[in-house]
Amino acid sequence: MTTLDSTNPGRVLPFLSKTGLTFGIYHGGVVESHSVLATGKPDQPDEVNRALDHLQSGKHLLVRTYLRFLGDDCGDDWQALPSAADLARYTWNGRKLDLVLSNWDCRGNMAHWAHFIEQAVERYGDYTQCLQICEEPNLYDYPGDGRFQHGVEAVIVGVKTARAKVLELGLPIAVGFNSVPSFNIVDTFWPQLAQMIDDDFLNSLDYVGLNLYVDVAEPVRGKVEDAVEEILVRFRQETLAKARIPGSIPIHICETGWPTGPQRFYTKQAEVVEQIVRKIYEIRSRVNINGFGLFSLRDADTANPGAGGQFGIMRDDYSPKPAFEKYRQLIQELGN
Repeated sequence: MTTLDSTNPGRVLPFLSKTGLTFGIYHGGVVESHSVLATGKPDQPDEVNRALDHLQSGKHLLVRTYLRFLGDDCGDDWQALPSAADLARYTWNGRKLDLVLSNWDCRGNMAHWAHFIEQAVERYGDYTQCLQICEEPNLYDYPGDGRFQHGVEAVIVGVKTARAKVLELGLPIAVGFNSVPSFNIVDTFWPQLAQMIDDDFLNSLDYVGLNLYVDVAEPVRGKVEDAVEEILVRFRQETLAKARIPGSIPIHICETGWPTGPQRFYTKQAEVVEQIVRKIYEIRSRVNINGFGLFSLRDADTANPGAGGQFGIMRDDYSPKPAFEKYRQLIQELGN
């Protein structure tokens, strides 16, 4: 569903029906978390598309994928990045990309960062619905962009640059940035962002993303649903409010998931996915949530019991776990 922004008639936003959520999923088999890089078998595009088609079944579905800016070392060598065809291979049947542009530039060259964003919009814009600027800029450990000490500036420059390029090309792409939950009073990201925010930035911003992993790094005391609600309400009412981001700008749940492994059973994964989705759907109007993305389609390595190996709702041979069918049912029931 595409709508016009009444405050800026020239701006076309691919915003989503208030009657449901737009669902998405990360399609790949590489996981980066907590200083761990989990890899396994290479992706099989035909298997990926068959799985995405089955999940989608006539509904709208976003396919999350990531590109990384490494700074001056990148130069203008666009041959090192995927071709448009490489990313478009998963956009059959009306699917669009939830495209992440991550900034790992240790030098903080904003001119080159802006050029990278403009080139990405030109190359991939026809296949993209959501364009996320930076990946976890308030996470200061691997793999967060916040390690490089210029996350706030990268977000501000990136969002403005992306919006200008999207408008220039007349593309219906929503531009946003994402974060991880942080209620630490010494976290400098949000206070610094509040100081740098201006009307131009807010007029360029279509959503704020959140990576929400409940009962993963630390066990939940109590119900998963209650933890989800508490985090999201605090994020809206405290974090975003202090950053001067109005409640009219939606939250997009970019990533959430629950890995299987020793004492983390397949049936429990399906239960947790349903609990999280239904709670987010229940509070979507109250908190203003417009999208939900699951991490991930398949395991990085089903034989690896360590961190990151088994986030998938399919095994690494693309055989489904119970959560696969559960997620498909939720998309059919609650999706746009």
